[in-house]
Amino acid sequence: MWEWMAEDLQYFDRKMSEVFAVMEENTILKECLAYTKNAGGKRIRPLICLLSAESVGGSREDATDVAISIELLHNASLIHDDIIDNNYIRRMKPSNPAIYGEEKAIIMGDFLFGISCMMLARCKDARVMEIVSRAVSEIAEGEYLSFNLRYSDEVSESFYLKVISLKTASVFKASAEAGAVLGGGKEEDVRHLRAYGLNLGIAYQIQDDILDIFGDPSTIGKPVGLDIKNGERTILMIHALENAGKEDRDFLMQILSGELPVTEDHIKRIREIMLSTDSLRYATELAESFVETAKMHVSMMKNTHSQKMEARKKLMFIADWSMKRMREQMIVYT
Repeated sequence: MWEWMAEDLQYFDRKMSEVFAVMEENTILKECLAYTKNAGGKRIRPLICLLSAESVGGSREDATDVAISIELLHNASLIHDDIIDNNYIRRMKPSNPAIYGEEKAIIMGDFLFGISCMMLARCKDARVMEIVSRAVSEIAEGEYLSFNLRYSDEVSESFYLKVISLKTASVFKASAEAGAVLGGGKEEDVRHLRAYGLNLGIAYQIQDDILDIFGDPSTIGKPVGLDIKNGERTILMIHALENAGKEDRDFLMQILSGELPVTEDHIKRIREIMLSTDSLRYATELAESFVETAKMHVSMMKNTHSQKMEARKKLMFIADWSMKRMREQMIVYT
């Protein structure tokens, strides 16, 4: 399905490589950029930025520097996430901290943040600089608040959604909003694209949370159960705790508190509890609802010029692809 967007991906990768090529070489830069280029992924966030610019009648060239800034910001946050989560595998490859060690990885993440700021400054648009800079602070705030998800016995769905809106969806939101502004979009279109990014980002995190327990390790590119080992209260765990019987709830709390080790047998039992409480179905339907809301905002945009419509169709495609990706990478289908 991604063949339709192959040219968009090639354009972005080419532009990012051109930027890297003219930068002064030094050891940390070389290692950072090599890891970024080899990390893989679909470049969802920068593509959203480019397509948002086109969807309001602008050109992707207007948004390229900011799209690169956003991709570097995303990669920097992944490095720090992997350190916090003790994650040594990403996309079936060793993660940055697994390759370089945590001390170097922290510095490399900071370095990528710095280059991201340099690229952002090239746009010379104060509003866009504020939009992307706000996303940086929201990522940090969301990461900080996420510790409450790990250590609080009572976590609500609304608090969970607040955390992932900051930690994950903020970059999606900034990508779409910045692209719309750079493309010269009217305020109504900017608002719709901001909402598109926010809702898609929330859906994307819910999908990742589902794959962490129900995903196929050979396709998601990392071991399952990492959220459970880290004591995360994802939407599946929150729903299961609210709907499980006393024995199962006590077991889940023992796992989350670290009283019981996270073994393969225990992960299997957790899956069974999440299925018996309809937590998997609930989380899947919740993700679908956010995807549909994201698509609705794109469909509400006015002016049906062919260039704009092509970009909007691609934004819709990305939203639909996110659900398809989740279903294809799951072990359990319901």
